[in-house]
Amino acid sequence: MPRPGSKPLQIILLIFILFATVGAYSATVQIPEWFGVSASLSAPPELGQPLTVKVYLRAIVGSHADAGVRLILPETWKSEPESQSVGPLKEGGDKEVTFVVTPGSYLNQGSIVAEVALRVPRAELIEKIRRDFPQDAAAMAASVNDWPAENKLYADVSFALFAEESFYPLTGDMWLAYADNLAPEAGFRGPSFFEDSLISAHQAQTDVEMYEKLQGFLRADPSFAEKLAESGIDINRKRHDYLQALYVLAVKAWQGERFAEAFGFVEQLEKQLDQEKAGSLEGLKIAAINLKGLVFWSQSQKRLAEEAFKKAFYANRKHALQRYVLRNIGLLMISNRDRETAAQMFNLALPLKQGFTLLAKEADLLKKN
Repeated sequence: MPRPGSKPLQIILLIFILFATVGAYSATVQIPEWFGVSASLSAPPELGQPLTVKVYLRAIVGSHADAGVRLILPETWKSEPESQSVGPLKEGGDKEVTFVVTPGSYLNQGSIVAEVALRVPRAELIEKIRRDFPQDAAAMAASVNDWPAENKLYADVSFALFAEESFYPLTGDMWLAYADNLAPEAGFRGPSFFEDSLISAHQAQTDVEMYEKLQGFLRADPSFAEKLAESGIDINRKRHDYLQALYVLAVKAWQGERFAEAFGFVEQLEKQLDQEKAGSLEGLKIAAINLKGLVFWSQSQKRLAEEAFKKAFYANRKHALQRYVLRNIGLLMISNRDRETAAQMFNLALPLKQGFTLLAKEADLLKKN
């Protein structure tokens, strides 16, 4: 006889499994990966400022006597050295190669590309194919034999250029949404905030409802967490989706001028974030408190808005996102006709990112007026 409450548990488990499913992959068999290449930047690039580009190499199939590594850069950019020769790399081994790159120009979009040239380990690769893919081995081996003796593999780090931010890689440390209805005066944009445009209000509402139901089941049956884990469902990931969804709902409510609703979502999110480990999800915490300040500002409660912005700043004064919070405080001061304090806030924000071109332009405008 089924245990009381087991059917609802099965239903919710099935729902979460469906949400975790990412779709069917093509049945087409491809040549297995035989060498791994990836690249990363040591810091956000700035015009004229050297930074380190790291290229990671991993020999998956076969040993390699040598490999040549170089960077393909935008015009006027420089790399030191221009290329490097990597010594012997045994199967299963890995190496890290570093370059010092100096950006010499801005681009609308592009990438820093790492190119690795090396010999194809045909014999070892074909042996692996015959062992792992016996049905397709003949066709796959023929394809490998058609490759040139030396192959080139690539990895890239993409970037984009925005008028407000100058050159910057595509990361979470950039907000491109502005509340222009709160712009303090001509020549200035409105305060900035984070907006997750990839999550719809409907999806956010669904994520919130599903997670809150999940919490109820976990309280009723502690063993339910084990069932989810056995099904490959990451509860922590679901919680992070829930927190992100609360933020999305807060933004949507604020944009719809449903200020009490927006405030409620932010308060709920703050309480949840307080339960996180110190240093965890700091970006979302700063974004949430910053949004609370904008909710107050939209209701002409400027004193409360200032307190919220300051709380966001003191959450982590060295966080890269503070360039936006400090700018927002400055804009609020301009709206209060306190241009001296506004200038101080802009001056504190400017060193956080040299390429924050909008802030630099507005700081100059503030000086002139």
